[in-house]
Amino acid sequence: MGSHVVSPRVREARVREVGAARGAAKFAGVLLHGRGKTPEEKIDLAARFGDIPGIRWLVPVAETPGSWYPGRFWDPREANEPFLTEAVERCHEAVEEAREGGRLRPDQIVIVGFSQGACLAIEYALRHPGRVGSVISYTGALMGPPGSEWKAWAPRLDGLRLLLTGSDADDWVPEESTRETARVLTELGADVQCHVYHGRPHIVSEEEIVEGREFLDATSR
Repeated sequence: MGSHVVSPRVREARVREVGAARGAAKFAGVLLHGRGKTPEEKIDLAARFGDIPGIRWLVPVAETPGSWYPGRFWDPREANEPFLTEAVERCHEAVEEAREGGRLRPDQIVIVGFSQGACLAIEYALRHPGRVGSVISYTGALMGPPGSEWKAWAPRLDGLRLLLTGSDADDWVPEESTRETARVLTELGADVQCHVYHGRPHIVSEEEIVEGREFLDATSR
């Protein structure tokens, strides 16, 4: 894969962007950073995917620097409010900008998140079904304690493509949470591709980048 480095542009200081220009993009991606990370690190992640012709990357900035919500993903959902809802709305602003007033269809839009950003990406898909066609969740999970009754309130996710990765050696997102998330989202109708890596620390590995690139290539066809 070739390197694709583009100087970031800033839109109202709430969303940064790289890649194809507005109006010329063939599809778009929204990048969500993890806890303690920065939008610039997500721009670096976009570069790691290599040269993907025609993609416009949008990188929203968390209201609270470095954090989308204060607690852990497995805390009761109310413990992370109102920050979680505010984060979902910040993500929605970026998705709406990615749509360009409807010029791009949902199947031309992907959300990519790591860790806390990956949990937010899944939460967005649940709260705004049908707004994006694909999600890449690098080490993310459903928000709420293990065994929560997500299906009691969650919508159907038919048509959503999801790449979900995790690790059997990650203290932030246990393997059991990754597998539970894959099971629940599959039962809700999503097309889930799940890969749990052995011994991988809390990072986005090169193997995951390769998987993500293949996933994005399928999205852009």
